[in-house]
Amino acid sequence: MARKITDSASRIARLELRLRTEYEPHPYQEQALRAWVQAGGRGSVILPTGSGKTLVALKAIERAGGSTLVISPTISLMNQWYSLLVDAFGQEVGILGGGYHEIRPITVTTYDSAYIHAGDFGNLFYLLVFDEVHHLPAAKYRQIAEMCIAPHRLGLTATYERQDGEHACLARLVGPVVFRQRLRELKGKYLSDYETVRIKVRLSDEEAQAYRKACADYYGFIRSAGIKPFGEGWTEFLKLSGADPRARRALVAKQEIKRLSINAERKLEVLDSLLKQHAHDQTVIFTEQNDFAYRISREFLIPAITHQTRAKERKWILDNFKAGTFGAIVTSKVLNEGVDVPSAKVAIVLGGSASPREYVQRLGRILRKDGSRRTALLYEVVTAATAEGNVSSRRRKSDAYA
Repeated sequence: MARKITDSASRIARLELRLRTEYEPHPYQEQALRAWVQAGGRGSVILPTGSGKTLVALKAIERAGGSTLVISPTISLMNQWYSLLVDAFGQEVGILGGGYHEIRPITVTTYDSAYIHAGDFGNLFYLLVFDEVHHLPAAKYRQIAEMCIAPHRLGLTATYERQDGEHACLARLVGPVVFRQRLRELKGKYLSDYETVRIKVRLSDEEAQAYRKACADYYGFIRSAGIKPFGEGWTEFLKLSGADPRARRALVAKQEIKRLSINAERKLEVLDSLLKQHAHDQTVIFTEQNDFAYRISREFLIPAITHQTRAKERKWILDNFKAGTFGAIVTSKVLNEGVDVPSAKVAIVLGGSASPREYVQRLGRILRKDGSRRTALLYEVVTAATAEGNVSSRRRKSDAYA
Protein backbone atom coordinates (compact mmCIF):
# COMPACT_ATOMS: atom_id res chain seq x y z
CA MET A 1 0.00 0.00 0.00
CA ALA A 2 1.43 3.37 -1.02
CA ARG A 3 2.41 5.58 1.87
CA LYS A 4 0.71 8.97 2.01
CA ILE A 5 3.25 11.77 1.79
CA THR A 6 2.63 15.14 3.42
CA ASP A 7 4.52 18.10 1.94
CA SER A 8 5.31 20.41 4.84
CA ALA A 9 8.14 22.25 3.07
CA SER A 10 6.38 23.93 0.16
CA ARG A 11 5.15 27.50 0.51
CA ILE A 12 4.32 27.83 -3.17
CA ALA A 13 1.55 30.30 -4.03
CA ARG A 14 -0.97 29.77 -6.81
CA LEU A 15 -1.79 32.94 -8.76
CA GLU A 16 -4.46 34.14 -11.13
CA LEU A 17 -2.34 35.77 -13.82
CA ARG A 18 -3.48 37.33 -17.04
CA LEU A 19 -1.38 39.39 -19.43
CA ARG A 20 -2.67 42.96 -19.62
CA THR A 21 -1.59 43.31 -23.25
CA GLU A 22 -2.74 40.68 -25.72
CA TYR A 23 0.51 39.98 -27.53
CA GLU A 24 0.27 38.26 -30.89
CA PRO A 25 2.99 35.60 -30.77
CA HIS A 26 4.78 34.43 -33.88
CA PRO A 27 4.20 30.78 -34.85
CA TYR A 28 7.64 29.74 -33.58
CA GLN A 29 6.90 31.34 -30.18
CA GLU A 30 3.64 29.40 -29.94
CA GLN A 31 5.49 26.21 -30.88
CA ALA A 32 8.11 26.86 -28.20
CA LEU A 33 5.48 27.37 -25.50
CA ARG A 34 3.53 24.31 -26.60
CA ALA A 35 6.69 22.18 -26.55
CA TRP A 36 7.51 23.38 -23.03
CA VAL A 37 4.00 22.60 -21.77
CA GLN A 38 4.08 19.14 -23.37
CA ALA A 39 7.39 18.46 -21.60
CA GLY A 40 5.66 18.98 -18.26
CA GLY A 41 6.66 22.61 -17.86
CA ARG A 42 10.38 21.82 -17.73
CA GLY A 43 13.08 22.51 -20.27
CA SER A 44 15.02 25.08 -22.25
CA VAL A 45 13.99 27.13 -25.28
CA ILE A 46 16.77 28.21 -27.62
CA LEU A 47 15.92 31.22 -29.81
CA PRO A 48 18.19 33.80 -31.49
CA THR A 49 18.78 37.12 -29.78
CA GLY A 50 16.03 39.56 -30.74
CA SER A 51 13.45 36.89 -31.57
CA GLY A 52 11.26 37.40 -28.51
CA LYS A 53 12.31 34.88 -25.88
CA THR A 54 10.77 37.12 -23.20
CA LEU A 55 7.29 36.76 -24.73
CA VAL A 56 7.63 32.97 -24.46
CA ALA A 57 8.51 33.48 -20.78
CA LEU A 58 5.53 35.77 -20.13
CA LYS A 59 3.17 33.24 -21.69
CA ALA A 60 4.77 30.46 -19.63
CA ILE A 61 4.35 32.48 -16.41
CA GLU A 62 0.70 33.13 -17.26
CA ARG A 63 0.15 29.48 -18.10
CA ALA A 64 1.85 28.17 -14.94
CA GLY A 65 -0.25 30.39 -12.68
CA GLY A 66 2.06 30.16 -9.70
CA SER A 67 4.72 32.07 -7.80
CA THR A 68 7.62 32.75 -10.14
CA LEU A 69 11.27 33.68 -9.79
CA VAL A 70 13.05 35.16 -12.83
CA ILE A 71 16.84 34.90 -12.65
CA SER A 72 19.06 37.01 -14.92
CA PRO A 73 22.85 37.40 -15.23
CA THR A 74 23.12 41.15 -14.54
CA ILE A 75 21.43 43.87 -12.51
CA SER A 76 20.65 45.74 -15.74
CA LEU A 77 18.78 42.74 -17.14
CA MET A 78 17.09 42.23 -13.77
CA ASN A 79 15.78 45.80 -13.95
CA GLN A 80 14.50 45.21 -17.48
CA TRP A 81 12.64 42.11 -16.31
CA TYR A 82 11.16 44.06 -13.40
CA SER A 83 9.69 46.72 -15.69
CA LEU A 84 8.48 44.11 -18.16
CA LEU A 85 6.70 42.01 -15.52
CA VAL A 86 5.07 45.00 -13.80
CA ASP A 87 3.71 46.20 -17.15
CA ALA A 88 2.69 42.69 -18.23
CA PHE A 89 0.74 41.61 -15.14
CA GLY A 90 -0.09 44.89 -13.40
CA GLN A 91 1.04 43.82 -9.94
CA GLU A 92 3.93 44.47 -7.60
CA VAL A 93 7.07 42.54 -8.43
CA GLY A 94 9.74 41.73 -5.86
CA ILE A 95 13.42 42.48 -6.36
CA LEU A 96 16.27 40.50 -4.84
CA GLY A 97 19.58 42.16 -5.63
CA GLY A 98 20.97 45.59 -6.45
CA GLY A 99 20.30 46.82 -2.91
CA TYR A 100 16.77 45.36 -2.68
CA HIS A 101 15.52 42.39 -0.68
CA GLU A 102 11.82 42.17 -1.48
CA ILE A 103 10.33 38.71 -2.03
CA ARG A 104 6.89 38.68 -3.67
CA PRO A 105 4.89 36.01 -5.54
CA ILE A 106 6.62 37.27 -8.69
CA THR A 107 10.24 38.20 -8.04
CA VAL A 108 13.28 39.07 -10.15
CA THR A 109 16.87 38.49 -9.14
CA THR A 110 20.38 37.89 -10.46
CA TYR A 111 22.34 34.64 -10.48
CA ASP A 112 24.68 36.05 -7.82
CA SER A 113 21.86 37.06 -5.45
CA ALA A 114 19.91 33.86 -6.11
CA TYR A 115 23.00 31.81 -5.21
CA ILE A 116 23.45 33.68 -1.93
CA HIS A 117 19.79 33.40 -0.85
CA ALA A 118 18.62 30.13 -2.42
CA GLY A 119 18.56 28.45 0.98
CA ASP A 120 16.02 31.02 2.20
CA PHE A 121 13.57 31.05 -0.73
CA GLY A 122 13.99 27.57 -2.22
CA ASN A 123 10.47 26.52 -1.17
CA LEU A 124 8.61 29.65 -2.31
CA PHE A 125 8.37 29.34 -6.08
CA TYR A 126 6.33 27.23 -8.46
CA LEU A 127 8.24 28.30 -11.59
CA LEU A 128 11.88 29.27 -12.13
CA VAL A 129 12.76 31.22 -15.28
CA PHE A 130 16.48 31.15 -16.03
CA ASP A 131 17.30 33.96 -18.46
CA GLU A 132 20.55 33.31 -20.36
CA VAL A 133 20.46 29.78 -18.93
CA HIS A 134 23.97 29.03 -20.22
CA HIS A 135 25.22 30.79 -17.05
CA LEU A 136 23.55 28.23 -14.77
CA PRO A 137 26.12 25.39 -15.11
CA ALA A 138 28.76 27.47 -13.29
CA ALA A 139 29.78 25.54 -10.17
CA LYS A 140 28.08 27.87 -7.69
CA TYR A 141 25.07 28.86 -9.81
CA ARG A 142 23.87 25.31 -10.35
CA GLN A 143 23.12 25.23 -6.63
CA ILE A 144 20.23 27.63 -7.30
CA ALA A 145 18.39 24.94 -9.23
CA GLU A 146 19.41 22.23 -6.77
CA MET A 147 18.16 24.11 -3.71
CA CYS A 148 14.76 25.06 -5.16
CA ILE A 149 11.77 22.70 -5.13
CA ALA A 150 10.01 24.46 -8.03
CA PRO A 151 8.40 21.74 -10.18
CA HIS A 152 8.40 23.93 -13.29
CA ARG A 153 11.52 25.44 -14.89
CA LEU A 154 12.14 27.36 -18.09
CA GLY A 155 15.58 28.10 -19.52
CA LEU A 156 16.03 30.79 -22.16
CA THR A 157 19.10 31.43 -24.28
CA ALA A 158 20.38 32.04 -27.77
CA THR A 159 23.64 30.20 -27.07
CA TYR A 160 23.00 26.97 -25.17
CA GLU A 161 26.27 25.10 -25.70
CA ARG A 162 29.26 26.02 -23.53
CA GLN A 163 32.89 25.56 -24.57
CA ASP A 164 33.57 23.61 -21.37
CA GLY A 165 30.74 21.16 -22.16
CA GLU A 166 29.02 21.85 -18.82
CA HIS A 167 25.70 22.57 -20.55
CA ALA A 168 25.15 18.81 -20.31
CA CYS A 169 24.00 19.29 -16.69
CA LEU A 170 21.13 21.55 -17.76
CA ALA A 171 18.94 18.56 -18.62
CA ARG A 172 19.04 17.61 -14.94
CA LEU A 173 18.79 21.14 -13.52
CA VAL A 174 16.15 22.61 -15.84
CA GLY A 175 14.96 19.90 -18.20
CA PRO A 176 15.76 18.95 -21.81
CA VAL A 177 15.96 21.29 -24.75
CA VAL A 178 12.31 21.38 -25.81
CA PHE A 179 12.54 23.83 -28.72
CA ARG A 180 15.30 25.28 -30.88
CA GLN A 181 15.07 27.74 -33.75
CA ARG A 182 18.25 28.77 -35.53
CA LEU A 183 19.12 32.26 -36.66
CA ARG A 184 19.12 31.41 -40.35
CA GLU A 185 15.55 30.08 -40.05
CA LEU A 186 14.22 33.43 -38.79
CA LYS A 187 16.50 35.69 -40.81
CA GLY A 188 14.58 38.05 -43.07
CA LYS A 189 11.05 37.14 -41.98
CA TYR A 190 11.07 37.68 -38.22
CA LEU A 191 14.52 39.20 -37.74
CA SER A 192 16.33 41.73 -39.83
CA ASP A 193 18.22 40.28 -42.75
CA TYR A 194 21.92 40.73 -42.20
CA GLU A 195 25.33 40.56 -43.79
CA THR A 196 28.72 39.93 -42.20
CA VAL A 197 31.76 41.66 -43.66
CA ARG A 198 35.29 40.70 -42.65
CA ILE A 199 37.95 43.38 -43.09
CA LYS A 200 41.64 42.57 -42.65
CA VAL A 201 44.23 45.12 -41.60
CA ARG A 202 47.97 44.79 -41.11
CA LEU A 203 50.22 45.90 -38.30
CA SER A 204 52.28 49.02 -38.90
CA ASP A 205 56.02 48.45 -39.34
CA GLU A 206 56.67 49.51 -35.74
CA GLU A 207 53.89 47.27 -34.40
CA ALA A 208 55.06 44.34 -36.53
CA GLN A 209 58.58 44.64 -35.12
CA ALA A 210 57.24 44.70 -31.55
CA TYR A 211 54.94 41.76 -32.36
CA ARG A 212 57.81 39.62 -33.67
CA LYS A 213 59.88 40.34 -30.56
CA ALA A 214 56.97 39.48 -28.24
CA CYS A 215 56.36 36.23 -30.15
CA ALA A 216 60.04 35.29 -29.87
CA ASP A 217 60.01 35.94 -26.12
CA TYR A 218 56.80 34.05 -25.47
CA TYR A 219 57.05 31.08 -27.81
CA GLY A 220 60.78 30.76 -27.17
CA PHE A 221 60.14 30.29 -23.46
CA ILE A 222 57.24 27.83 -23.66
CA ARG A 223 59.17 25.69 -26.16
CA SER A 224 62.32 25.66 -24.03
CA ALA A 225 60.27 24.89 -20.90
CA GLY A 226 58.19 22.24 -22.66
CA ILE A 227 54.92 23.90 -21.62
CA LYS A 228 51.65 23.46 -23.49
CA PRO A 229 49.96 26.89 -23.21
CA PHE A 230 46.43 25.62 -22.56
CA GLY A 231 44.55 23.63 -19.92
CA GLU A 232 46.77 22.44 -17.09
CA GLY A 233 49.82 23.65 -18.99
CA TRP A 234 48.53 27.23 -18.82
CA THR A 235 47.99 26.90 -15.05
CA GLU A 236 51.56 25.63 -14.71
CA PHE A 237 52.82 28.57 -16.77
CA LEU A 238 51.01 31.08 -14.52
CA LYS A 239 52.49 29.48 -11.42
CA LEU A 240 55.98 29.68 -12.91
CA SER A 241 55.53 33.37 -13.75
CA GLY A 242 55.25 34.13 -10.04
CA ALA A 243 58.76 32.89 -9.30
CA ASP A 244 60.73 32.60 -12.56
CA PRO A 245 61.73 35.95 -14.17
CA ARG A 246 61.90 34.30 -17.61
CA ALA A 247 58.33 33.01 -17.23
CA ARG A 248 57.25 36.46 -16.07
CA ARG A 249 58.79 38.08 -19.18
CA ALA A 250 57.07 35.45 -21.33
CA LEU A 251 53.70 36.23 -19.71
CA VAL A 252 54.18 39.94 -20.36
CA ALA A 253 55.10 39.09 -23.96
CA LYS A 254 51.91 37.03 -24.28
CA GLN A 255 49.87 40.04 -23.15
CA GLU A 256 51.75 42.25 -25.63
CA ILE A 257 50.94 39.83 -28.47
CA LYS A 258 47.26 40.13 -27.64
CA ARG A 259 47.35 43.91 -27.19
CA LEU A 260 49.10 44.53 -30.50
CA SER A 261 46.79 42.27 -32.49
CA ILE A 262 43.46 43.46 -31.13
CA ASN A 263 44.34 47.16 -30.76
CA ALA A 264 46.21 47.68 -34.06
CA GLU A 265 46.45 51.32 -35.14
CA ARG A 266 45.05 50.63 -38.60
CA LYS A 267 41.81 49.42 -37.05
CA LEU A 268 41.16 53.06 -36.17
CA GLU A 269 41.62 54.04 -39.81
CA VAL A 270 39.03 51.42 -40.83
CA LEU A 271 36.72 52.57 -38.06
CA ASP A 272 36.98 56.17 -39.26
CA SER A 273 36.03 55.08 -42.78
CA LEU A 274 33.10 52.92 -41.60
CA LEU A 275 31.70 55.66 -39.37
CA LYS A 276 31.75 58.04 -42.32
CA GLN A 277 30.00 55.45 -44.53
CA HIS A 278 27.32 54.96 -41.88
CA ALA A 279 27.04 58.51 -40.64
CA HIS A 280 23.24 58.24 -40.65
CA ASP A 281 23.04 54.77 -39.06
CA GLN A 282 22.92 53.88 -35.38
CA THR A 283 26.19 52.00 -34.79
CA VAL A 284 27.51 49.86 -31.93
CA ILE A 285 31.29 49.40 -31.75
CA PHE A 286 32.67 46.41 -29.82
CA THR A 287 36.21 46.09 -28.48
CA GLU A 288 37.95 43.41 -26.43
CA GLN A 289 39.58 45.71 -23.88
CA ASN A 290 38.39 48.77 -21.98
CA ASP A 291 41.42 50.92 -22.76
CA PHE A 292 40.79 50.64 -26.50
CA ALA A 293 37.11 51.52 -25.97
CA TYR A 294 38.10 54.64 -24.02
CA ARG A 295 40.64 55.62 -26.66
CA ILE A 296 37.97 55.39 -29.36
CA SER A 297 35.64 57.40 -27.14
CA ARG A 298 38.22 60.20 -26.81
CA GLU A 299 39.37 60.27 -30.43
CA PHE A 300 35.94 59.98 -32.07
CA LEU A 301 33.87 61.73 -29.37
CA ILE A 302 31.69 58.65 -28.92
CA PRO A 303 30.15 57.70 -25.54
CA ALA A 304 31.72 54.57 -24.01
CA ILE A 305 30.05 51.94 -21.84
CA THR A 306 32.21 49.50 -19.90
CA HIS A 307 31.81 47.62 -16.61
CA GLN A 308 33.14 50.80 -14.97
CA THR A 309 30.21 52.90 -16.22
CA ARG A 310 27.78 53.64 -13.41
CA ALA A 311 24.15 52.62 -13.78
CA LYS A 312 22.69 56.13 -14.18
CA GLU A 313 25.31 57.16 -16.74
CA ARG A 314 24.82 53.93 -18.66
CA LYS A 315 21.04 54.45 -18.77
CA TRP A 316 21.52 58.06 -19.90
CA ILE A 317 23.86 57.00 -22.73
CA LEU A 318 21.54 54.19 -23.90
CA ASP A 319 18.44 56.40 -23.71
CA ASN A 320 20.12 59.05 -25.85
CA PHE A 321 21.42 56.41 -28.26
CA LYS A 322 17.94 54.95 -28.68
CA ALA A 323 16.54 58.44 -29.18
CA GLY A 324 19.10 59.13 -31.92
CA THR A 325 20.95 61.87 -30.02
CA PHE A 326 24.09 59.75 -30.20
CA GLY A 327 24.80 58.10 -33.55
CA ALA A 328 27.26 55.58 -32.14
CA ILE A 329 28.41 54.06 -28.87
CA VAL A 330 31.51 52.02 -28.08
CA THR A 331 31.66 49.20 -25.55
CA SER A 332 33.87 46.31 -24.49
CA LYS A 333 31.80 43.32 -23.34
CA VAL A 334 29.01 44.64 -21.12
CA LEU A 335 26.52 45.06 -23.99
CA ASN A 336 26.95 41.50 -25.26
CA GLU A 337 23.77 40.59 -23.39
CA GLY A 338 20.56 42.42 -22.75
CA VAL A 339 20.54 45.79 -24.50
CA ASP A 340 17.54 46.34 -26.75
CA VAL A 341 18.28 48.86 -29.52
CA PRO A 342 15.84 48.25 -32.39
CA SER A 343 17.16 51.19 -34.42
CA ALA A 344 20.79 49.97 -34.45
CA LYS A 345 21.59 48.28 -37.74
CA VAL A 346 25.40 48.42 -37.81
CA ALA A 347 27.87 46.67 -35.51
CA ILE A 348 31.64 47.02 -35.82
CA VAL A 349 33.67 44.36 -33.99
CA LEU A 350 37.24 45.53 -33.41
CA GLY A 351 38.16 42.73 -31.03
CA GLY A 352 36.66 39.84 -29.12
CA SER A 353 37.11 36.37 -27.76
CA ALA A 354 37.11 33.11 -29.70
CA SER A 355 33.64 32.25 -28.40
CA PRO A 356 30.96 31.77 -31.07
CA ARG A 357 28.50 32.73 -28.31
CA GLU A 358 29.97 36.22 -28.08
CA TYR A 359 29.68 36.64 -31.84
CA VAL A 360 26.00 35.60 -31.82
CA GLN A 361 25.26 37.91 -28.88
CA ARG A 362 26.86 40.88 -30.61
CA LEU A 363 25.08 40.15 -33.86
CA GLY A 364 21.83 39.97 -31.91
CA ARG A 365 22.18 43.60 -30.86
CA ILE A 366 21.38 44.71 -34.44
CA LEU A 367 18.82 42.10 -35.55
CA ARG A 368 15.61 43.35 -33.96
CA LYS A 369 13.17 44.53 -36.61
CA ASP A 370 12.19 48.19 -36.45
CA GLY A 371 9.60 48.32 -39.25
CA SER A 372 12.16 49.14 -41.95
CA ARG A 373 13.57 46.81 -44.58
CA ARG A 374 17.16 47.73 -43.91
CA THR A 375 19.72 44.95 -43.86
CA ALA A 376 21.78 44.82 -40.68
CA LEU A 377 25.56 44.87 -41.15
CA LEU A 378 28.20 43.39 -38.88
CA TYR A 379 31.77 44.35 -39.70
CA GLU A 380 34.55 42.25 -38.22
CA VAL A 381 37.91 44.02 -38.37
CA VAL A 382 40.76 41.52 -37.92
CA THR A 383 44.52 42.02 -37.80
CA ALA A 384 46.04 39.70 -40.41
CA ALA A 385 49.11 37.55 -39.75
CA THR A 386 48.57 37.66 -35.98
CA ALA A 387 47.00 35.45 -33.33
CA GLU A 388 43.73 37.34 -33.83
CA GLY A 389 43.21 35.54 -37.14
CA ASN A 390 42.94 32.23 -35.29
CA VAL A 391 40.60 33.74 -32.71
CA SER A 392 38.35 35.04 -35.47
CA SER A 393 38.30 31.68 -37.23
CA ARG A 394 37.25 29.91 -34.04
CA ARG A 395 34.34 32.25 -33.32
CA ARG A 396 33.19 32.03 -36.94
CA LYS A 397 32.13 28.44 -36.26
CA SER A 398 28.70 29.81 -35.38
CA ASP A 399 25.97 28.93 -37.86
CA ALA A 400 25.21 32.65 -37.95
CA TYR A 401 27.96 32.87 -40.57
CA ALA A 402 26.18 30.36 -42.79
